[in-house]
Amino acid sequence: MSSRVTAVAASLGILTLAALAACASARSPNAEESTAIPVIARDVAPSTRAWSTTASGIVQAKTTVDVSFQVPGRVVMVGPDEGQTVHAGQIIAAVDPTDYRLTVEQAAAQADRAARDRDRNRPLLDAGSIAAADMDHLETGARQSAAAAELARKKLADTRLEAPISGIIARRAIEVGATAAPGQPVFTIVDLDPVRVRIGVPEGDVGHVTVGAPASIRIPALGASGASFSGRVSLIGVSADPTTRSFTVEITVPNPAHRLRAGMVAEATIRTSQRVSALLVPAAAVLHDGGVDGATIVYTADRTGSRVHARRVITGAAFGDSLEITSGLTSGDRIIVAGQHRLRDGALVQVAANSAVHNDTLGGVKP
Repeated sequence: MSSRVTAVAASLGILTLAALAACASARSPNAEESTAIPVIARDVAPSTRAWSTTASGIVQAKTTVDVSFQVPGRVVMVGPDEGQTVHAGQIIAAVDPTDYRLTVEQAAAQADRAARDRDRNRPLLDAGSIAAADMDHLETGARQSAAAAELARKKLADTRLEAPISGIIARRAIEVGATAAPGQPVFTIVDLDPVRVRIGVPEGDVGHVTVGAPASIRIPALGASGASFSGRVSLIGVSADPTTRSFTVEITVPNPAHRLRAGMVAEATIRTSQRVSALLVPAAAVLHDGGVDGATIVYTADRTGSRVHARRVITGAAFGDSLEITSGLTSGDRIIVAGQHRLRDGALVQVAANSAVHNDTLGGVKP
């Protein structure tokens, strides 16, 4: 009997300890909630920023030329390979000139003979010993022979293929021993300094863009280091794409080191001297809630200033240490700019006294 009582007493003790632990656990959140978290808050005030627009585009070569032979023949020389630099007028390939050289000699001989026949009969025309029609025939023959000789010399010159522009060999489609066909491209030469970046600017923004406006270009493929380039707007399209309602804008970007290559994806931001209204907040005040959708949030203080609530916002471009908020905040909202990493929705806070500092300290941006 005594052993049974002892077992019951032990069981009751265990249950009591568990109940006490549960009560302690239940009280912990309340204890945390009753402790105010010190924070610094700022009022969101209207500001202005330089007008800008950002769009994606493609890097294009300044000039792209397909080069081909004008005469057929067996290739006897090929110079540069893909990726190598060439200069305008440089010989980059040649076909066998033997047949063309012989044709030049034959045509030159015929031209000389026709010229001599014309010159020998010209005194006879003055003496009336030859008909004018016969003399005209000799003149025509001399001119035709001279033209044939000139054409033969041109074809001989065309056996050597010259680079029409300075640039880089982007494609080579010929080798020694192959037979070249007239008009068939055997080289593609691109001029990459400067390059052109073509983007589509929305209809609502294109009116702000002017030729000569500065632009910054970012190339994701080049990584974070040295991936930004400067350029200027060189062309603004006059016709909108019927599907996207965007206008083509071309930006010319110097590229002396040839780091920018044709076909690269680029992100271009065009800025002007025009000022537009904006809501700018310190970038550190903007957080990600860590949820599945990865929403961007800021913490705002309620009217009493004792509790904060998470508010979803949509961010725009960065300006120094500040971010533009395009949606989710209005002028006069009070946001938390320090201590926000310790907060959760509904948390009790204690706003520091220096939160009354003027709003021109917001991220270094003056309203």
